[in-house]
Amino acid sequence: MIQHIDRLALPAAALAIGLLSGVGALQAQPAPTFRASCAELRSALKTLQGREGELITIEVEGPLSMVRVGEGLTYLGLCQAPAPRVLCVTYDTNGRKPGESVIVAGAWEQVGPDHVKLDPCLHHPPE
Repeated sequence: MIQHIDRLALPAAALAIGLLSGVGALQAQPAPTFRASCAELRSALKTLQGREGELITIEVEGPLSMVRVGEGLTYLGLCQAPAPRVLCVTYDTNGRKPGESVIVAGAWEQVGPDHVKLDPCLHHPPE
């Protein structure tokens, strides 16, 4: 019995070390399928047709049109018509203000032809 445990312990330890060595590379969500400006967004969204219900993340860059703080959540809005409007559901404003350029990245949900929700969503200034 002890020999059996030892034979299992070595591969388990190797697996644990391998997993821990890649911890820095782990991400909370998949890499974005694309990054688009507000002007490019409608065209870029066409590439996602038929993929509704999948976990897909996208990045959108543009000026903030809205910053609202609710009960435990923060809502950032960007893009204006004729582009689809984007709602980023996040946890903190990080000091962001309307008019400021930002990149939002999050799990994509199409809410009609003119609205996109990213939830959960991360945000940062353009690089």
